[in-house]
Amino acid sequence: MRVFSYLRVSTREQVDKCGLDRQRDTVKQFAEQHDMSICRTFSENQSGGVNVEDRTMLLEMLELAPAFNVEAIVVERSDRVARDLMAQEIFFVRCAERGVKVFAADSGQELTVADGDPSRVMLRQMLGVIAQWEKAVIVKKLQDGRRRTKARTGRPCGGRRPYGLHPDPAVQADERHVLNYIHARRREGWTYLQVANGLREGGILNPSGERFWHASTVYRLHHTTIDKSESSHTS
Repeated sequence: MRVFSYLRVSTREQVDKCGLDRQRDTVKQFAEQHDMSICRTFSENQSGGVNVEDRTMLLEMLELAPAFNVEAIVVERSDRVARDLMAQEIFFVRCAERGVKVFAADSGQELTVADGDPSRVMLRQMLGVIAQWEKAVIVKKLQDGRRRTKARTGRPCGGRRPYGLHPDPAVQADERHVLNYIHARRREGWTYLQVANGLREGGILNPSGERFWHASTVYRLHHTTIDKSESSHTS
C-alpha cells in the first residue's frame, strides 16, 4: 500500500527537539510492519488548534493523493492531525470521501472508520446532517435560478441542452436538418417507425450518438419546439 506520512509539531512542542524524529521513526516502523510504502513525508510546524481549512499541508496531501496513487495517510497519533476533536473529524470525513484512509501508528487504528466512541459517532452524524442540509440549500438555489431564467427567456435552463440548440454551429445545423427531416416526413404521413428506419438507413446518428433509432425518439423530437415553424420540406 502506498502512503503519505504526516508529522506535526507546534511552537510549544519545539522545545522537544526530537519531536519530528520520534514521529518519523514511529510512522516508519508502523509502515514497515504493515507492508506500506511511504512515498512522501509531509511535516509542518503548526498549532493543532488551527481550523482544517487553514491547514495547507493537510489539504495539499488530499489533493496530491490521487496523483501518487496513495491509499492512506499515516500519523503518529490522532492528535497530530489536530488537537480539537471536531477538526479531526472534519479531516477524517474529507479523507473518507476521497477514499483515503488515515492510520494512527501508536494504536494501529484506522481513524476514518467510525468506532464505538459516542462523541465521534455523534460528530460524524452531525457532519452528515450539515452536509445534507448544505446540499439541499445549493440545489434549491440552482432550481430557483433556473426557474427565473426560464421565466425570463422562455427556455429551460440546466440539464441536457434541447436538440437543435447545440453550441457548435456545425452540430446545431446537423441537428436542425434532422428535425426538418422528421417534420417533413410526418407531414407526408410517415409513421414514427418509418421515419426512424429512414434515419437509420441514411446513416444518421441518434441524439445518443448511436445508429439505431427508436420510434419513441422520433416522437419526442417531432414534438420539440425548435424550428417546427421554420421546418423546410427537405426529403
